[in-house]
Parts: sequence; C-alpha cells; structure tokens
Amino acid sequence: MIKILFFIDSISGGGAEKVLRNLVNNMDQNKFEITVQTINDSVKADMLLKDGIRYKTINRFKNCVINKLYQYWIRLCAELKILYPLYIKDDYDIEVAYLECGPTKIIASSTNKKAVKIAWVHCDLEKKEKFVDSIEKSRKYYKRFDKVVCVSQSVKQSFEKLFGKDAETIVLYNVNDESEILERAEVKIPVLSKRKNTGRLFVAVGRLTWQKGFDRLIECCKQLKNENYCFELWILGEGEERSHLEEMIQKYHLNDCVSLTGFISNPYPYIKNADVLVCSSRYEGISTVITEGLILGKAIVTTDCTGMQELLGNSEYGLVTEESTEALYFGIKKMLDKPELIVTYSQKAKQRREIFKKQGTVESTEKFFEQFLLNKAEIGI
Repeated sequence: MIKILFFIDSISGGGAEKVLRNLVNNMDQNKFEITVQTINDSVKADMLLKDGIRYKTINRFKNCVINKLYQYWIRLCAELKILYPLYIKDDYDIEVAYLECGPTKIIASSTNKKAVKIAWVHCDLEKKEKFVDSIEKSRKYYKRFDKVVCVSQSVKQSFEKLFGKDAETIVLYNVNDESEILERAEVKIPVLSKRKNTGRLFVAVGRLTWQKGFDRLIECCKQLKNENYCFELWILGEGEERSHLEEMIQKYHLNDCVSLTGFISNPYPYIKNADVLVCSSRYEGISTVITEGLILGKAIVTTDCTGMQELLGNSEYGLVTEESTEALYFGIKKMLDKPELIVTYSQKAKQRREIFKKQGTVESTEKFFEQFLLNKAEIGI
C-alpha cells in the first residue's frame, strides 16, 4: 500500500480543488492510502471526499478574528520552516503539493527524507500576477522536489522557460468526472424561463478576476450591442472584480443582455442550455471549464490562452481566437453570423471529449505515482 499525501489550501473551491477531488475520489484505495490535508478547513469536506480518504486540516477556526490571527501564525510557521513538523509530520511515501505558492513552499520544507516529493503546477506561471517577483524564491523551493507535474504542455513550456532544468517535469492531464457532469447537467433551472431576450445565449464560468478577462468580454458585448446583435451573456462566478464589472455593465448600458449570476454550485445545466460556452481568459493551465464544455458537447469560442490548443486543436474542436479583446469580439461575432458553426462545433466537441475521460486520466496518474516511486527505490534514493 502506497501512503500518499495531497496538500492544498482548501478542497471546496473551483479549478484545482475540483480536479483534486476528482482524482482522489477515483483512485484505487486497494493500492493507495490517501490523505488530503488543507491549510484552511473546507466546508463539508466529509461530503466532498469518498469514504476511506483521510482528511486533515490545519486551521479549523470559524471566528473571523481568530481565523485572521491564525493565518498570520501559519504564514510565520511557513516562513520559519516549522509548519511541516508541527502540522503534517506523518509517515508518507509520496507528498504532493497540489497547488503553486503556499502548498509548494510548505511541502518543500518537508522533514520526511524518505518521501518522494511532487509539485503540481496548474497555470502559466509566466503570466500569473505578481509571480515574477518571487521567481528566485520559488526556484529554491522547486529544486527540492523530485518531480513537477504540469497540467498541459503549454504549462510545462512556461515552467521550463522560468526555471530551466531546476526540476524534472512531466505532463499529466486533469481528471474530470464525465458521468457526474452529465448527470448534474440534467437538473432543471427555472431561471432559463426568465431570459432577457430571445437571442443566442453565451455562458462564461469562473472567478471574477483579472485572469479570467471578463472585463474584455464585456467590452466585446458593448461592441456587439452597438452593432444591433441580439444575444445574452451570463457570467457565472464571484470574485474581487465584481464591482468593476458591474460598473462596466452600467456604463455601457448592457443590463438587458449581460448578467452576473454570482457563484453557482452546479454550473452544468447552464452550460448545457447555452448556445455557446465562451472563455476570455488571459491565462490558464488547462481549462477545467472548457474540458467540461467538451464533455457536454458545447460549441466553444475562446482566447488562445494556455492549454487551449491542446484541448481544441487549431480551431478544430472549438473556435480559438488570438489572445486579445478584438480577436475575441470577431470570434463571438462569427458565431452569431454563422449559426451553422454552433452546430458543427457542438458535434466536434462530442468527438473530442473521448480523450479526457476519467478512467484514462486516473490510470495515467496512478501509474506515474507507482512507477516513479519504484524507480526511486531501485536507485536507492
């Protein structure tokens, strides 16, 4: 039995948290004794993880004041390199830092000399806000890992551009649970009957952050409305950019065609019922939302951010535009002008989803863990 730790900030968010849950919940518990440990307590963690998976957390405080003080304590412990011996310290064969920055820094300070250490990279670090200021510190941390797993070839290329050969890299695609996605997509959503117009429905999903580029998506909508196109855009998500995006919607008089829905725990019925799934991101790793769109057989238009050509080819399985506001505008306009494209790309998406099925991605990851641990044992490290 291989004892493996996955360490992450939380497991109740989107993106990396979701694909981690998909991975551990589908790993073979006859081969792996799995522990998931978080920095902050995750809401209903026992319901998010399958029976047999051990869950641990460092910060369980719910009181806002105590929680904030404890966050300072955690950061101090991480800086002094004592957080691992104080709060992790179990006997694992493999220790995985499943997210950049905090978890990577903490697992890099592991005192378990026996454990194989693996870091996961989910985004294009070259484009990540403020990351450039911490490259030298991060270089020191990544040197302590036996392997760095990148979620796409684009992420791997970006990582190697920043860090050279300081760490060995490999690409493993994220795990997406297609059966769960398809099942949850069948839930009825009454809000569909309250649409603002009868035009094409575009849906975008993600945290309201600069990275996701919803500001430029709204710019595209302004231009399309000025040209008298009939459409509707729903942006599903919450985040620090909300007030700025609301101001843009008001300023451009887009209340009749653009809606910020807030966080939606089950976005799949919205994606399923959309005409087009749109991504305006400035950077990604490999987009979970776009992968889910393929599974749901949706027509897609996206900027050429990290990982999109691996998912969609050269606009073969979805329309990939240059990574700019103007190019995205022309891509959306093309979908509106040529409705037959929506049908074509929907059919193509259903073909493409085959390579991202859960069984194959889980097995690839399990084999990597087993083989890498075996190789390290054979050479006596």
